[in-house]
Amino acid sequence: MKRVRLSHPLHGLRAQVLLWTVLPLTIFLIVFSLSGVSSHQSSMRSLAIQENLRVVTLLAELIAVNVENRALTQNMSRYTVQPQDLDLENILHVKHAEAVTSLVLMDMRGTVLFSRGHVHHEAGFAESDAVNAALRRETGALFTSETGHDDVIAFAPVPNLPWVLLIQEGWHSITSPIIQFEQLMPFILFIAASVSLLTLYFGVRYVAQPLRELNERAARIGQGEFLDTSTPVSGVREIEDLSYALDEMASRVQSYQAALHDYVGEVTRAQEEERGRLARELHDETVQTLIALGHKAQMVQRSLQRDQGQAEARISELRDMIGEAIEEVRRFSLALHPHYLEELGLVSALEALTKEANAKFEVRGTPARLQSESELALYRIAQEGLNNAVHHAQAKQIEMRLCFERESVKLEIRDDGRGFIVPHSFSDFTRIGHFGLIGMRERAQLVNAKLAIESAPGQGTHVFLTINKQSSQREDVHPPYTQPAS
Repeated sequence: MKRVRLSHPLHGLRAQVLLWTVLPLTIFLIVFSLSGVSSHQSSMRSLAIQENLRVVTLLAELIAVNVENRALTQNMSRYTVQPQDLDLENILHVKHAEAVTSLVLMDMRGTVLFSRGHVHHEAGFAESDAVNAALRRETGALFTSETGHDDVIAFAPVPNLPWVLLIQEGWHSITSPIIQFEQLMPFILFIAASVSLLTLYFGVRYVAQPLRELNERAARIGQGEFLDTSTPVSGVREIEDLSYALDEMASRVQSYQAALHDYVGEVTRAQEEERGRLARELHDETVQTLIALGHKAQMVQRSLQRDQGQAEARISELRDMIGEAIEEVRRFSLALHPHYLEELGLVSALEALTKEANAKFEVRGTPARLQSESELALYRIAQEGLNNAVHHAQAKQIEMRLCFERESVKLEIRDDGRGFIVPHSFSDFTRIGHFGLIGMRERAQLVNAKLAIESAPGQGTHVFLTINKQSSQREDVHPPYTQPAS
């Protein structure tokens, strides 16, 4: 069934790059800028409060010192000194931001004794928290908007006098040298847009286009075209690695296809050779035996008329020939299909194979019947392994072990033959002519079994086969096999 691809604008790589890379970066830049401006304003506010508190404390102490000097020089009490007796214009001269800084000197009744600026004329100033705290002879500073605009008001009592001093400074005057957030926003947006566009360009140039080209190459490989895959695809490192992996896959597919063609050709040729061999053997042995049986029957019929003793001898010969013919036909039948595998089970069938090959056979665990496909695959693999050991490896000792474990069934075939160099890939077996081993692997894959082969020149061959018992267990389990005593 053909899969239907749903087209959606957000499914494209370009949109994904924009959403998951560029957009978060833009949001991060804007949030970072906002937090930076907010943090800077908070720091400036704390600094302004501390600075004005320091200034108002120093000026209050300076007023107290001047009053004390005036009282000493005039030989009078400090409480009789009036504000107009002091040069407060010079004493309270604040050089920083004079145009927007107001100073107010008040007595404990709230009467303004001296002022610079217009803050004491503003509505709500006399009832503000700063004035009330000052009249309680507290020292501190507040950030307030009670006068209708943002101000920093610092206050402190004049030591040893019933006076309090207040300094008011407009927040706008403090932050005027600083670039405001409204001025920063266009610059921040320009930087974010530039970075976003650059990220999008590099994403499309080094990600989207190479992936599109890889997609086209994969489609051509699926159609059997392998000629254009040798040119590397430029892009980011991961895409280049993907391109090399695609080229390697294409090379392996070509190798597998060539191996498959060779294997199919060899299987076809082997089938034709086997058919020819069976035809020749049937003609040369079975048919000839049947013809001879016909002649013997005629001779027995004639002997019965002349010599009964000779007839009995010929009948005995006839029985022997009939037995040989039966064994010959049985051998052909077993070669074509092992009927006793279904009747007697896998263990008995493998035992018969090992007897024909003069090999040792050992069974471990409690035998259990598997599915017919799994038992046939195990039988054919064992048959091919024994055949290779006898006819190709020229082995003198062959051992077969069948292990029934809790989760799996394992088959091992070991011989002391001449061995061979095992290729890295099973597809290379076709190149060196080991088509029987390819057939063993194909049968193992059909039943989801694992096949491993270990061999080396002069060190024999070891074949491992493991099949999952749970997936191959058969419900109609026969009684367990008991190995005959040797």
